[in-house]
Amino acid sequence: MSKHHPVGRRAAAPSGKRLPLPVILTAVLALLALAAGLWAAASPFPRLEVAGFRITREEYLRAMYQARNDVLSDHAAASHPLRDWTAETPLGDPCQLTMERTLELLSEYYAVSTLAVERGYLVDAGYTAMLAALEEVNRQRQEALNKGDMVTGLPTFTVDDFISYRASSLRLQFCSDPGNPETQVTHEELRQRYEADRDNLYQQPDTLELCFLAADAADDALEQAFREARELGDLAAALEADPGLKPYYQEISVDPGNYGVYARSHGDILACAADLQTGELSQVLRQDGWLCLVQCLQRTEHQYVPLEEVQSVVAQAIRESRYDGLITRRMEETEIDGDLQSLYRFTAEQLQ
Repeated sequence: MSKHHPVGRRAAAPSGKRLPLPVILTAVLALLALAAGLWAAASPFPRLEVAGFRITREEYLRAMYQARNDVLSDHAAASHPLRDWTAETPLGDPCQLTMERTLELLSEYYAVSTLAVERGYLVDAGYTAMLAALEEVNRQRQEALNKGDMVTGLPTFTVDDFISYRASSLRLQFCSDPGNPETQVTHEELRQRYEADRDNLYQQPDTLELCFLAADAADDALEQAFREARELGDLAAALEADPGLKPYYQEISVDPGNYGVYARSHGDILACAADLQTGELSQVLRQDGWLCLVQCLQRTEHQYVPLEEVQSVVAQAIRESRYDGLITRRMEETEIDGDLQSLYRFTAEQLQ
């Protein structure tokens, strides 16, 4: 690559002679003309409005780079690594997918912001106002840090971080505002949502009384003793028949309150007991030199956490679903106005 010399200095000619100043000026003018031509050839950012807001080049590019990452992730998840943005893939045209995702992100931003303005949580939904708010928040955080005060979360927000943080805050503010009609929840709505979610969210682990033989230095003789204990069908009887098993014998009581603790300390035991009913024994498990035989002494089924205990959680889930649905509808109704063909060309150039 050739080196550019500062104006006013003469570049050395290959022969060792210095080039005349007119030659240097001519070369500089030619380079400037070439740069101007390349600049003119690149597509300018086209006119684009989302929800009535004029989108700037900076705002579009911020969303576009996030969209680009999403498209890359989608291709990786589908086992189609994306290496050429100009080539059609099984998922579609990468440039078109990126542009569409960018417009979706912009629509989401203005759906959140305009709703917040309508409900009184923001004064201005515009991008410039958001940047001003970001600058002020970062200033306040830096001022607090300089004083030695504690700052929760990030010490400094990037634009992307702040947009995500602000969206989460506005969602929480909306769902906690009793003045919003969407936050009012009836008992019947609570019951219906609870029944719809209880299998996935509110099912409790059973209470288990377990006894087991466990050894982490197994040999063939010990494994045979465990198998003989299983054939007796009861570990208490096995201990009477073979007192040598007592060092390997333990009992635990597992209930919903301590299940998480035992899941960490005795995960393999709970896995062995997962399908055991009262009185049943597991198979003798041998893995990596570890032996285990489990008997369920008592299983008490706990179907679900009662609605009364999770009523506030269910109500909040309903409010959040309503808010998310409201944002989705606003996104679908968002008007996008502009030259999308020129926007596609602009997007394609940025992805090269």
